[in-house]
Amino acid sequence: VSSRYILVETLGGLLAAACCLVYGFTWLAASAFAFLYGLLVIAFIDLDTMEIPNGLVLYLFLPALALVFLLPGVSPLAHGIGFLTVSLPLFLITLAIPGAFGGGDIKLMAVAGLALGWQLTLVAFFFGLLGGGGYGIWMLAGKRIGRGQHFAFGPFLALGLALALLIGRPLLIWYIGLLS
Repeated sequence: VSSRYILVETLGGLLAAACCLVYGFTWLAASAFAFLYGLLVIAFIDLDTMEIPNGLVLYLFLPALALVFLLPGVSPLAHGIGFLTVSLPLFLITLAIPGAFGGGDIKLMAVAGLALGWQLTLVAFFFGLLGGGGYGIWMLAGKRIGRGQHFAFGPFLALGLALALLIGRPLLIWYIGLLS
């Protein structure tokens, strides 16, 4: 048995526990877990292949649709706007700079935006940019990659999405309180 399987299963168990801790033993926790476990699978596949399979993005659509109806404090309009909040700018950037983002990243953020709504999608993308940007700087500084080379961004998006789904709302409330 590969140590990777043990890691994935352990992370899956931690995700299940986190969903139950945050949302209780509810359909919302089950939907959040189904969404997060799909993200976990996507993250590891993207690490290996630098591709996010369309089938997994389609899978995420099911728990995303459930989250549209179950996620508290997010209106259906906010979910709809979330579909385009990050994915449309990523798409436009990729049109202007071919290869800037992969198509899988764009589709992932569209489905995630539907699931989380626009506010939490922005929180998720912020975390993803922080993680991915820091990793990219570290890789460039260590000469592990050169300018113009790509690395898998999906794992950083997945981590940002997980953080947003689990702790994004309290973070938003805290941040807005700082601005007041």
